[in-house]
Amino acid sequence: MRTFLSVCFISLFSAIPAFADHGYDDAYRGYVGAAYRHLATAYNCRALIGRSHFEDARVAAENSLRLSGLPTDIALRSVEKMLEKIRRDEKTEQRLSFAQCATKSATTQAELQTREKKLQSQRKFTKRIAGDDLPSDAPRYEPDP
Repeated sequence: MRTFLSVCFISLFSAIPAFADHGYDDAYRGYVGAAYRHLATAYNCRALIGRSHFEDARVAAENSLRLSGLPTDIALRSVEKMLEKIRRDEKTEQRLSFAQCATKSATTQAELQTREKKLQSQRKFTKRIAGDDLPSDAPRYEPDP
């Protein structure tokens, strides 16, 4: 019985970081998805709401990809591929009015900001879980700047 409980506790404590990583992955995928939806909305509505909104959405999409650790050049190419898909899909979508564009743009931007905050909180949780694995007197690794 004691062995069974020991195995259960060890399994539980080793699974906590795995759940944290899964939560971070889900948060990151949601963030990139929100960046894509915001980019698509800004692209499709750029004539109505302004090109600067499109450029801001493009930078947000690039940043969402670079956050995963992708090099800048790969993130830029990935955003270009996103835009190619958006351009292909644009032909099948209906045109939106100014009011619809403004509403949809504000909604997708709010979703992007919410997803970014969720990702940041998940990252703090993951760091806290990983940092708690070491005893308090153990030296911690600090990367050189």
